[in-house]
Amino acid sequence: EEGENLRSSSAEETWRQLAAELGYAEEHVGTFARAEVPARALLADWGTKETATLEALLAALRRIQRGDIAECLHSDSTATSPV
Repeated sequence: EEGENLRSSSAEETWRQLAAELGYAEEHVGTFARAEVPARALLADWGTKETATLEALLAALRRIQRGDIAECLHSDSTATSPV
């Protein structure tokens, strides 16, 4: 669901800001932009890095003023199943 937020209104700006905050150079950002779902391509690539943790992602989202997405991701990760 939060991936959808990265693709919704102002999504282009959000995922590009996130890419920059995660340390991607402009040429990599251009590669992600050509993907069918750029935000998904960014997160898939970043997820392969040794430094890719949920806490690092949440911090990056907060730094780009997307605490709304960070809070949803954090609450989803700490939710417990009633089963």
